[in-house]
Amino acid sequence: MPKVIILEEGADLDALSSAYGLLLLYEDAYLLKPSYLSKRASEVLSSFSDSFRMLEELPEKFDLLLVDSHNYEEYLKSFGDRIRDIYIYDHHPKAPKGFKGKVDSVGSCTTLVVEELMEKEIEIDSLSATLLAFGIYEDTGMLTYEGTTYRDAKAIAWLLERGLNLSLLRKSLSGGISKEEIDLLSKHMVSLESLYVDGKKISLVVLRMEEYKPDILSLLYELKEIKESSAFFVIVEAGGKSYLFGRSIRGEFDVSAVLESFGGGGHEFASAGKFEGVPAERLKGLLEALLKGEKVPLKVKEIMSYPPFLIHEDMDVDLALLELSQRNYAGAPVIDDRGRLVGIVYKKNLLKAQRHGIKGKVKDFMVEEFHTLELEDFIWKAEEILSKYGEKLIPVVEKDRVVGVITRMDLLHAYRRHIQGLRAIEKKISIPEDIRGLLEEIGQEAKGLGYKVYLVGGVVRDLLMRKRIWDLDLVVEGDAIALACKLGEKWQVNCHTFQEFGTAHMKYKDYKLEFATTRRETYPHPGSYPVVEWATLKEDLLRRDFTINAMALSLNPEDFGTLIDYFGGLRDLKDGIIRVLHPMSFVEDPVRILRALRFAGRFGFKLSKGTEKLLKKAVSLGLLKKAPRGRILNELRLALREERLLEILRLYKRYGVLEQIIEGFVFKPELESLLERLKDIVSWHKIEFPQEALDYGWVFLLLLLKDTKGEDLLKEISAPSWVRESYKLMKESLHNLISQLQKAQKPSEIYLTLKGKPTALLLILMLYQKEKVKLYMERLRFIKVDVENFKHLKGKELGEAIERERLRLMDSLLL
Repeated sequence: MPKVIILEEGADLDALSSAYGLLLLYEDAYLLKPSYLSKRASEVLSSFSDSFRMLEELPEKFDLLLVDSHNYEEYLKSFGDRIRDIYIYDHHPKAPKGFKGKVDSVGSCTTLVVEELMEKEIEIDSLSATLLAFGIYEDTGMLTYEGTTYRDAKAIAWLLERGLNLSLLRKSLSGGISKEEIDLLSKHMVSLESLYVDGKKISLVVLRMEEYKPDILSLLYELKEIKESSAFFVIVEAGGKSYLFGRSIRGEFDVSAVLESFGGGGHEFASAGKFEGVPAERLKGLLEALLKGEKVPLKVKEIMSYPPFLIHEDMDVDLALLELSQRNYAGAPVIDDRGRLVGIVYKKNLLKAQRHGIKGKVKDFMVEEFHTLELEDFIWKAEEILSKYGEKLIPVVEKDRVVGVITRMDLLHAYRRHIQGLRAIEKKISIPEDIRGLLEEIGQEAKGLGYKVYLVGGVVRDLLMRKRIWDLDLVVEGDAIALACKLGEKWQVNCHTFQEFGTAHMKYKDYKLEFATTRRETYPHPGSYPVVEWATLKEDLLRRDFTINAMALSLNPEDFGTLIDYFGGLRDLKDGIIRVLHPMSFVEDPVRILRALRFAGRFGFKLSKGTEKLLKKAVSLGLLKKAPRGRILNELRLALREERLLEILRLYKRYGVLEQIIEGFVFKPELESLLERLKDIVSWHKIEFPQEALDYGWVFLLLLLKDTKGEDLLKEISAPSWVRESYKLMKESLHNLISQLQKAQKPSEIYLTLKGKPTALLLILMLYQKEKVKLYMERLRFIKVDVENFKHLKGKELGEAIERERLRLMDSLLL
């Protein structure tokens, strides 16, 4: 049975050298061709590919060899019974029991493989010695990094005896940072900060990129701030994952103690962890809190609701519904006579049964397929279950007993606590002169009342994009209504107040202003209207949908014009990225699915990989169907007004959202082509007939609804009467009209077919009979008759004569 070495994605040169050593140790070993390696590892493999025995595909059965990674569980999940034995070679001390191979704390994993070559007295040539030395020298920084041991030096000595080529080594591992590498760091570095723990300097670096590049870590080692630190931590957010690395000087600081708090692993001077769907800013806030000695909840046991409310499987439906209603619970775990968890019952299912007059026991309506958590699980595991499967309640179990439950509200409260220590990136920005005076005046009035006031959301985004703004959204740390009323009195304009929401709005000059007291919002169930509570500016920004919409601009005199950016919105704006603020965003409010695609289409941006993954999962869970219909259709109306509607519709197609909004809708292959042609037709109509301009988004919607029963949707969305009338005519006569136009030989026949038809229907008809409809719209409908020749006629005879003459002129002039 062959042995197969599988390298992790992005594996470094140490892992590649270790793999090469295993090919020397085991004659029946092969390297599975890697899909992606670090830059240096990739260059070495490309240059010396003939020295590696490689496979393109995995055999049916094999022994698995892992180097510089003991994350064997993922491989067992993927390959299961196909794996017979597992060999692990790793220089991080944590490893599963009962494995074959070698795990020990040395500077380089390759050192462990070289030691086995030495023990088995396997002779190697100069090239092999050099390929092995690559890994040791890179991972120990030419034997200078903390964690380097005498064993690493001893391995190098043995390789030197066997002809290690120092010239080739020096050429391949030459130091220094190129301009391209400087640009790489500059593009992806979000922040580099330092703090002091027990008098020791600890540096924190945050990087964000679409694809993880392992080489970027080695570039950071060259930075002066890093070299002067007792320890440093690097957080890299990429592809929907975040990677946390810790490095330190031996004896100065134990980074493994910090990483273990996050579920990572390693040793005191080098540790790492990987996190699915956990934003870099969140990890940074947690890391800073832990380094400062603050208590932050990271485990399920620290945030769960307990003691849990449990329902017996044999309880009557009516009684169970009463119990849940009295406690205002959406659901509860279900247990049997022995106290074992057997299911979850949801209030909505019991309500359906009651409405239909169905009697029965809880066990008849409970959900029997569900996920559970354990006390020591990390919070992000709960978030993954929620975002991946859409579950509303997750039981926490210990020894087959339910000891608590995790709900979406528990996770949102924990998330808010996690970002409490997060500091904003602040930057002065230029404010256009035409609005600067107004904003300064608002700031001065707020100061007079002892309040703080900020411009927030999309208006800040548009200012940064140098767009003209008209709608001003302002939040006030204080009484927003009091500030709005004072300004309304000063400007002598009406101020409309809404006490229950703490908001007010008014019109002043050309601007619409809306004032709101800083608040947080929670959603009782996916897509519902939010419950509002007063909060800080940071929490107010956290309730926003995307990073580019979660920035604030201070209007306060002491720091007027300062951009406040907690979540990396400015960088995402520069990079053209739409990114949600937390992994539960689409579950919390599915309407954000449509908003994400609208903004991506409007600006020509793309979804971050993590956001795209979350959006796809939310769509697959059918969350759009569960959201309030009014909010979904309102978002669709907004999309219809967008200049780049076609780009938005393409995104709708890519992610399959219209199928969940429009009953019976199927995005057929030919529809995209029709939409593209309709765009050209609309552009033509805008130029040729500006006096007939329509809200063209409705015409695109008519085309989408052509093969559906769309009457109800048009009523729900409050479509204008001309849209509903056009839809009715389209459904009744489109195919007949197309047929008549095909048969029409004379201009008069075209005219009679199209006379009196609404413009929207004519534009859709142009998709099928462009030239004939264009002839009608440009010329035929405008042909006039000289009525002087018919003065002797009156009434009906006059009308008929004029019409006959118009038809004659058409056919004679245009033949």
